[in-house]
Amino acid sequence: MSATREEADEFLKQGEYEAAVATYDRVIKLEPDDIYSLFNRATAKEKLELWDEAYDDYDRLVKLRQNVKLAMLGRSRCLFAQEKYEYVVLDMNTLLTGDPKNIEALDLRGRAYTKMGENNKAVDDLTIVIDKEPNNVQALISRGAAYARGRAGSWAIQDFDRALKIEPNLPVAHFNKGMVFFLYSNFTEAAETFDKAIELDPEYAEAYTRRGMSKFESKWHSLEDGCSDFKKAEDLGDELAAAYVKKYCK
Repeated sequence: MSATREEADEFLKQGEYEAAVATYDRVIKLEPDDIYSLFNRATAKEKLELWDEAYDDYDRLVKLRQNVKLAMLGRSRCLFAQEKYEYVVLDMNTLLTGDPKNIEALDLRGRAYTKMGENNKAVDDLTIVIDKEPNNVQALISRGAAYARGRAGSWAIQDFDRALKIEPNLPVAHFNKGMVFFLYSNFTEAAETFDKAIELDPEYAEAYTRRGMSKFESKWHSLEDGCSDFKKAEDLGDELAAAYVKKYCK
C-alpha cells in the first residue's frame, strides 16, 4: 500500500494528475479514510478542473474534521470555479471566524463579493490581501472591478495598471480597464484599450462587442467599424453582439 501511495505522490509531484487520481483511487478503495490520499486526490482533481469531484473529496475531509482549514479553502475554490459565490462567502465566513487573518480566505471571499456586486465588502477584504501580497494580480483585478462598479473609476484604473505592470500580457486587465473608459464615455480610449485585450486574445468575444460599442459611440469611427466587431463577436457566440447585429447591421 505504501508503495502505491508513493507512486501516486510522485505522479502528483510531476503534474501527471490523471495518473495520480487513478492511483489514489486504488489506495482509497482499500483505505476509505486515508486522509492524506483524500486530500491529494482532491488536489489532483482540482488541477484537472473536475470541480464536483474535487469538491466531494474536500467536503469529505471537512466532515471527517481532518485538514479542515485547507479542505475548506479547497472546497471554496471549487465553489468559486462553479460560480457559486454565495456558498464561497458562507464557507469563508466560517473559516475567518476562527482565523480572521487568513489571507487566502479573505482573497476568496473578497473576489466572491466582487462577483456578487458587494463592492464595499470586496474592497475591504481585498485591500487587506493586497497590503500583505502587493503582487497578487487576481486580487488587484477583482478590487479594480469592485471600484469600477462602485463608480470609483480612477481607483479602478490604478489597480488594473498595477496588475498589468506585474503581468503585462493579461487580457482581462486590459478589458476591465477598457470598461472603465467606456463607462465614463471615453470611447476612443476604450476602443484602444480593447484593442490590447484582443491582440492578446483574438478569441475574446466580449472585447470585440465592447470595442464595437465604443466605436459605435465614437465620432472617430463609423457604423461599419462597429458592425465589423459585432459580427466577429457574434461568430464567437456573444449574444449581446448578435442583438446589435440584428438591430444595426445589414
